[in-house]
Amino acid sequence: MISHDKACKILGKYLSRHPLKYGSLKQGTDIAIIVVIPAYKEEAFLPRTIRNLMGCEPPVAGKVRIVVVLNSGYKDLDVDVEGQRTMVKNAITNAPDWMEFDVLEAWGLPKKIFGAGAARKIGMDAAAEFYLRENRPFGTIVTLDADSIVEANYFRALEEWFSVEERSAANIYFEHPLHGDEFSDEVYEAICCYELHLRYMRQAHRWTGFIYPFHSLGSAIATRAVAYARAGGVPCKQAGEDFYFLQKLIPLGNFGEINSTVVRPSPRVSDRVIFGTGASVTAHVEGRGNAGLSHNLRAYEHLKGLFDIKDELYGLSSDQYESWTYKLEGPVRSYLLNSGFFDDIDVLKAGCSSEAVFAKRFFEVFNAFRVVKYLNYVHKYFFEKSPVFDAAAELALRMGLPAEDLLTEEELLDCYRQYEKANPLFIP
Repeated sequence: MISHDKACKILGKYLSRHPLKYGSLKQGTDIAIIVVIPAYKEEAFLPRTIRNLMGCEPPVAGKVRIVVVLNSGYKDLDVDVEGQRTMVKNAITNAPDWMEFDVLEAWGLPKKIFGAGAARKIGMDAAAEFYLRENRPFGTIVTLDADSIVEANYFRALEEWFSVEERSAANIYFEHPLHGDEFSDEVYEAICCYELHLRYMRQAHRWTGFIYPFHSLGSAIATRAVAYARAGGVPCKQAGEDFYFLQKLIPLGNFGEINSTVVRPSPRVSDRVIFGTGASVTAHVEGRGNAGLSHNLRAYEHLKGLFDIKDELYGLSSDQYESWTYKLEGPVRSYLLNSGFFDDIDVLKAGCSSEAVFAKRFFEVFNAFRVVKYLNYVHKYFFEKSPVFDAAAELALRMGLPAEDLLTEEELLDCYRQYEKANPLFIP
């Protein structure tokens, strides 16, 4: 475990490279948890989210600080700044005495960085600076979306999980709403299929032997301040900032899952980004996409074949690689030979003193980014996407889950949900 002094130095170095530009958090004592909420034109959702947080059980020790990051892009000339301020001011009235608020404003963000990533970074950087100022580098920072609600034990679950000093960061268990009168039947149908896709994809990664099989959901990440800094902070990306951030955070170790509470993201349609929940639901509802399709299970089978014999690569010379690939299925073989994979393996091997070290570091080369590239490659040249129900049902059976009599996507999704809740991962 990192010492207190070293943790402070890490935070200080990070903040010297990423100085705050949009204000800092006000002084406060006894803050146990800081929750950062990006808010771009969220008047339809943010007040409900804040009311939901106010209704949660307070931490046993300490207060909660909610940081709302109001933001807009450089072309958003129609943004009612005063209206946004008033909306938040009204939403945070009558807060319980254990909950405090900060509102940061980042209007007219440049096109290059405008998006959820920049707003999330602004808030989380400010939270990190607050903890450094308070000489508490191991303080807890959580990120939540303005349209998400949580279970009543949310803060207690976070507090309990981080009460173990060795734990650095975690994903928080989530479930999208599958029924209700807030959205159309088509939206609920789409989100059911999309969440099944996410859980199938995550368990398929795990089944192949990939060592970092975690969800990437910006509304469900918690981290200590020093771990946030060690990972380089959230990148200023218009979309996918959660995925990029986690790929740096998870390999640092002591990363797990908080499955004792639930975050409930909204299934609303959205055209703000080109991929992710909102984009998938929107495309499905408008007939431009099909949330009922997912990766072909054979693509994961072939990847598993590679991971099962990956350690053999350490003993091979460069001129033996191509012949070795004939042990693999054609699609994965094609990807390896056409992606520069073996060049990266040679670089990795040069820094490994033994096969054991190589085996441990292999997934520095075949990381989550490479898995995504592999899946895109083989579905472009070799496989058709599969109905998500069929693929997820087949994988469930191979995992030994009781899926034989499940007849609908919702039933199968519930099976995956229960499995994930009962089997949290932890990377030491």
